[in-house]
Amino acid sequence: AQNDIRSHPFEIKNNVYRPVFIEAVRNLFYQRAGYEKRPPFIAAPWADGASHLQDRRARLHSDPDNAALTRDVHGGWYDAGDYNQYTSWTANYIVTLMQTYLEQPEIFTDDFNIPESGNGVPDFLDEVKWGLDWLMRMQNADGSTHSIVGRAESSPPSAANGPSFYGDVNTSSTLTTAAAFAISAPVFEARPEPQ
Repeated sequence: AQNDIRSHPFEIKNNVYRPVFIEAVRNLFYQRAGYEKRPPFIAAPWADGASHLQDRRARLHSDPDNAALTRDVHGGWYDAGDYNQYTSWTANYIVTLMQTYLEQPEIFTDDFNIPESGNGVPDFLDEVKWGLDWLMRMQNADGSTHSIVGRAESSPPSAANGPSFYGDVNTSSTLTTAAAFAISAPVFEARPEPQ
């Protein structure tokens, strides 16, 4: 080459972006609320115990002294770099994830190095189910859905030991949750493994 100038080495192949894709999906695992993160699923410097176990006995923010309204709202993913979690946003994430899955389900494998890897279910769907399970905990028997879980903050997350509160129901949470269930149900219903 003239002047011995070369580009940085790069690969040309059909799956050149696969490692980036896998790490993007793994980011959902990193954001799991109430779940222990330990090697080999996460690098040792970022390992942490399960956080926000108090989500299993959250109180309604507008009536925090009413023990009769205690509910289990554990799970789901943290949002926006803090520990709060918004139902509408989680539901919208799930709709987008499922739209992605439905475009090319064959590219989603069971080897993304999350705790569920090797269970016969694409790891992408394992993460979607983690979000769906949380939405189910946020939903009332009549279908209305609570809007938010607000959590105590600390670093690392497992050190946050203040109470957790959930918000009132609202139209946005209810509609987006219905959409997340609607797009996900046919996929999960058609899978051979028990749900």
